[in-house]
Amino acid sequence: MSSDVLWHLRESAGRQIVMFPFLGGFGASFNRLIGRLDGDWDVWTVNPPGHGTSVLPAVTRLDELVDLYLRELRDVLRPGAVFFGHSMGAVVGYHTLLAMTGRPEFDGRRPADLVLSASAGPRELPVVGLAGLPEPELMAHLRSFGTFPEEVLRDRSIMELFLPAFRADYEVLEEIRRRPVTRLDVSAHLILGERDTQTPAGTPQVWQEYLVRPLRYHHLDRAEHMFVLDEPERVVPVLDDLNRVTAGAL
Repeated sequence: MSSDVLWHLRESAGRQIVMFPFLGGFGASFNRLIGRLDGDWDVWTVNPPGHGTSVLPAVTRLDELVDLYLRELRDVLRPGAVFFGHSMGAVVGYHTLLAMTGRPEFDGRRPADLVLSASAGPRELPVVGLAGLPEPELMAHLRSFGTFPEEVLRDRSIMELFLPAFRADYEVLEEIRRRPVTRLDVSAHLILGERDTQTPAGTPQVWQEYLVRPLRYHHLDRAEHMFVLDEPERVVPVLDDLNRVTAGAL
C-alpha cells in the first residue's frame, strides 16, 4: 500500500526500512541508494507534503508533520524496522520515532534502529534565518551544499516550484533547533562526511546527548554533504551490515 505521503518502492518479506528525505527532497530522492542496496529490504520512503509530486500543502510545523507521518505509518510499520534519514530527514526521523513513545498503536512496532546521515545535532542545525531569505540569497545558500544540480538551479520555472518547500522545511528545522533535548532509547548510527560543511565539529557528541545508548559513528573520507546522492554506494555497507547483523535477531 502506498499513499501520497508514504511510498512503497520495494516490496519484500525482509526487513523494513523507512527513508526520510533531505531538505526539499521527496519520495524518489533515494532512488540511487535504493538501487544499490544488496540486502533483502522492504523499502518505504516518506514524501513530504508540498514536495515533489505531492498535492498537499507544505507543512511548516514539526508536530503537524510528525502527526501526519504517524497516521500513515500506523497501518504499515512492522516490528524491527529501520528509520533512515539524510540531513533534515535525520532529525525528522528522530522526532517521528520519539513521538511514538506512549502511543499504544505502536507498542511492539517501534523501529529498532535509527540511521542519522549527514545531520548536525538538532540544537546545532545551521538554519537560523534561512526560511525568510530573499530568493537570490536562498538560491546561493542552496548552491553551497549541492542539493540540486546546477542546471536545475538555473531554471527559474523549476525553482519557483521548489522554493516554497525549502522555506517550509527551514521553518520546521528552526522549530526543531529550539526544542529541548530529549533522550531517545534506540540503537543509532551516525554517518558523516569529512568535507560536509553542514555538520560542525563535535556533531557526534551533540547527537549523543539525544540518545540513551552509545552512538555508533561512521566517518566517510572526503565525502561532502550530499554523499547520499553523489556516492550512495558508501552508505550501502552501513545499511546492509545492519540488515545482516540485526535482522537475524528479530
